Amino acid sequence: MPLANADQGNLLKAKNDFSLVIFGASGHLAQLKIFPALYFLALKKRFPESFAIVGFARSDMDDASFRDHFTSAVRRHVEAVNEGVLQDLLTHVHYQRGQYDDESSYKTLAEKLDRLEGAKEKETVRLAYFSVPPTSFGMVARNLCKAGIHSGRTGFRAIVEKPLGANYKSAKEIQSELIRCFAEEEIYLLDHYLGKEAARNIYYLRLINPIVERILKYTLVTNVQITASETGGLEGRAGYFEQVGTLRDMFQSHMLSLMALLTMQLGPRDQLPRARLDALKNIYMPPAADISEIILQGQYERSSDHPAYTDEEGVASDSRTPTYSALKLMTRVPRWQGTPFYLRSGKRLKAKETKIAFEFQNPYATAYSTAPNRVEIILQGEAGMRIHLQTKMGGSEPAFRPLLLEDPLVCVGDCLDEHGLLLLEAVNGKRDWFLSFEEALTAWKLIDPLQSYIEKPETPLAPYKGGTEGPKEVEEWIKKEGYEWI
Repeated sequence: MPLANADQGNLLKAKNDFSLVIFGASGHLAQLKIFPALYFLALKKRFPESFAIVGFARSDMDDASFRDHFTSAVRRHVEAVNEGVLQDLLTHVHYQRGQYDDESSYKTLAEKLDRLEGAKEKETVRLAYFSVPPTSFGMVARNLCKAGIHSGRTGFRAIVEKPLGANYKSAKEIQSELIRCFAEEEIYLLDHYLGKEAARNIYYLRLINPIVERILKYTLVTNVQITASETGGLEGRAGYFEQVGTLRDMFQSHMLSLMALLTMQLGPRDQLPRARLDALKNIYMPPAADISEIILQGQYERSSDHPAYTDEEGVASDSRTPTYSALKLMTRVPRWQGTPFYLRSGKRLKAKETKIAFEFQNPYATAYSTAPNRVEIILQGEAGMRIHLQTKMGGSEPAFRPLLLEDPLVCVGDCLDEHGLLLLEAVNGKRDWFLSFEEALTAWKLIDPLQSYIEKPETPLAPYKGGTEGPKEVEEWIKKEGYEWI
């Protein structure tokens, strides 16, 4: 398909030779996201002539068996694989077995990287991708430095996957561990939602379209809803999800990042990280006599088509880990003063969709029975933008029917998946869409008191059937607020 409004010569490509070391290369994230992203980058010819991908994990593999592992992951998650592209990519794929806390494994890795890179006039950028649990971040960083993999290099990136710890305290400890070895500008904190074209488009829709910025404010909007629903369950990740739950998995990073993009002060692109941070600092929980008034939790139970959460492999029968959360937040940003933001996310729901909805004031609601106007930005699912209006039907007495204006937000131009896009930007040293430590820490300050509340044994945990909209209690909760879920 030809590109529209895009210069073929300006496609995003890796500007430098590079070596990418993936720590946790035998894990779920690498197979589901990173390996397919690397394949697509190869398919779209975004790599330089000289590059190396090195998997590092504890699993007993060599180069050949790791290439088989890489291949099976790509074939499992990619439709219609181009075998020629895949086979060529595999010539750049290597493996180093090692323990994350064993310095000698890193010395062997350093020797391997030196051999792969060889003697070059142009220095190779090295990237260390931390696709490991947060508890391992510190030891990986320490050993990278001890082995000399990082020392003295002008081009080094430490790409750190969320979550950054389990709370504010552990996030600060990880920050200390990482900056003990790396300069802060070498650390790229990755929230893959910030690599989604539709999420980035929130900023650009506001920036380029004055009409959007003028109508999306407290003088017209009564409430904002951010929904991220998933149809799937744990998908073999019980060990991870049991430790975090929905609040830490989805809200601390993704949901708060979306709210920051909606509420931040617009400005030049190079000011994006500061604008997102300021927006996060302005988010607050509305004053309430009880925290239970602003957050509800749920857990899916058995249905005809789905097992209960507590029946999932690796989950304790008495687990109280929430698989659904709904939260009310507000912001001190003047353009949104007094406007509630309702955030909800859950697993095993009816539809897979990420959506932002703005509901508008309806001053003639008492005179005419019509639904309020809405603007919806659908980021995932059937991505698009919808405007819900009302139009008069025929007759002398006014009666109305819905008028829907919509257009798909299909990516046109240089379209890459989020992990591939962020990887290329990291190679090229572009930091606009990576988080700063201060952003991550500010988000933890919001989440920690909520997490403490939901971990209390007396906190309600509403059951809901898999494949439904979620807990009935959440529907009742927002009705008491005077609204309905969109």
